[in-house]
This record gives sequence, structure tokens and C-alpha cells, in this order.
Amino acid sequence: MAHDGGGEARRRVQDLAAGFRGADVLLACAELGVFDALAAGPAAPGAVAAQTGTDARAVELLLNAATSLGLLRKAGGQFRLAPDVAPLLVRGTPGSLASSLVLQSAHARRWAHLAEAVRSGRRPPENSRDEAPPDWVERFVLGIYASAAAQAPAVAEALELPRDRDLRLLDVGGCHGAYSMALAGRYPRLSAVVVDLPAVVAVAERLIADAGWSHRVRASAGDFHQDALGSGFDVALVFGVLNGEPPEARPALIRKVFDALVPGGWIVLRDSVLDPDRAGPPEAALFAVQMLLATDGGGLDTRDDWARWLADAGFESPADVATADGAAGTLVVARRPA
Repeated sequence: MAHDGGGEARRRVQDLAAGFRGADVLLACAELGVFDALAAGPAAPGAVAAQTGTDARAVELLLNAATSLGLLRKAGGQFRLAPDVAPLLVRGTPGSLASSLVLQSAHARRWAHLAEAVRSGRRPPENSRDEAPPDWVERFVLGIYASAAAQAPAVAEALELPRDRDLRLLDVGGCHGAYSMALAGRYPRLSAVVVDLPAVVAVAERLIADAGWSHRVRASAGDFHQDALGSGFDVALVFGVLNGEPPEARPALIRKVFDALVPGGWIVLRDSVLDPDRAGPPEAALFAVQMLLATDGGGLDTRDDWARWLADAGFESPADVATADGAAGTLVVARRPA
């Protein structure tokens, strides 16, 4: 079999093998608070070390590496944030990814156990340890809220709901409530209930209150595996929930949502989806592996899977909904017959 031992294929394999290094530099800076330490202006390594509780020599190596990646600028022995990425890296700035990057650090540690997960077919015990600290749930919710809050307005704009009547929305496993808040902003007669576990609801209530939506968006503690979802809802969101469920639980949840909707109500599914052969697109295929590392049975599905489960539950033919920027994942809407 012919091969290009010194050409493009070789470089591609080497780049894939070494790609973790740049990601780890970015994530370590976020986890250690390096970017926040430089938010006020240029600083020498010693000052950064004092503020972050790190070793001065080691943090200088990290700062130099971050500079080589274009995250920082260096002049006169001092480091500053690169202007183009600074708003994304510092906590508290509009559109910041800081909380998301800290969460990604936990994901990166989980990926180190990939070979073990494939051998056993189960989430390695080490990958549950990040969830033990008392602040894990808050860090998790804030981490995914950072990206959801940026995508939610495009999702709300893409969904066409009635404006001439009151609407009750059920956000199943809605976590932070970002999508419910965005829909409340677009539809003045819509009220929403975000259902999630008690520890998650405690964080969601704060996010909803801070955004000024407590009068129309309510977080309610519940476990959709065991508890009834209620009834009389016009719309139900199932966003990023199916990927964490075992295969047999995904169609069961869709059937449960069907029962919670009024006749003529809509279910909206949002997630990454796999191609029919399940080998792409690349981001979805990689995310499916991440669910092996993070859950006890989660994974991703294809559009055909969704269509089959929706039909089996009694929904009418599903339809794809495109968002303006295309960055909000796959959105599928189906209606309970009127």
C-alpha cells in the first residue's frame, strides 16, 4: 500500500497528536485566572504569579506559550491581553467565554481517560470526580450558560409561535433558562417553567432574576425521569437533554412530552445530530465520544432517529428550523395533532 511517509498525511497526524498542547495552555490560563489577572493592564510574570497563587518561573513559561498562540502580547518583559480576544477571556465582560473555558478544563481532564472508557464501555470512575465538589453544579450551569445566552436570541427569532394568545412553555431540563428567557422576550404573552434538578434550579433562579425575567420565567425543581411533567403546555423545549440519556430513555422522554402538551402544541428539539452513517460531522462525532466520557449511556442521534421517535409518540411530521447564524445546533419542530 503506497503512503506519503513524509508529506501532508504525516503532518496531519502529527498535528492531531499534538493539538492538545495549545488547548491546554488556553484552558490552564482560564482555570488559573491568568486572563483576569491581566484585565487591568500589562503585568510582569511575578505580579501575575502573586495574583494567581502560582510559581513565577512556571507562570512565565505559560505566559510565553500563550503569547505564541496569539492570546497575549509581550513587550518589555510584561504581558497583556491580545485586544482581539480580550473580551472573550475576562470574566464579566459581555460575551465572555471565561466560564465556558473553565468548564472545558474539566472536559479536557475527562478526555485523558478515553482509552479506558473505550475498553470498558463505561464512564471511567475518575471522570465523576469533578462533580464531587460543592461548586460543581454552579460551575457547570454558568459554563454552558455563557454559550447558550449568545445563541438563544437567534433560536427565539427562528421559532414562529402564535402572538394572539397566551402561551405556556415547558423547558425540560432547561438548566439555566436562557432559551425560555429569550422566547419570553420575543413573545410578550408567553410564560415559561424551567424544570430541572434542585441544585440546578438554585443557580437558574439567580440567573433568571438577574436578567429581570422572574415574573414570567419560573424555575421548578423536578426530575423528569421520575416526576410528571404536568399538562396544558403549548410549547415544550427539549434542548441538549437527549444527549445525556441512555438510548432507551430518549424516545420515552419524547412520549412524556407529548402527554404534557395540549392538542396542537409543539415540541422543539435542539442538539447536535449525527449524519446517517454516524461518522460525522466531525464536531458531532467528537461530542458523541464526550458523552461516553461524561455520562453513563448518553450519546447523539440522527435526524432519522428523531423522526422515528416523534412519529411513534404521535407527533406530526417534524420540520427543520434554520437559525440566522447557523450556530445554534439542529432545531426540529413537531406538532401534536390538534
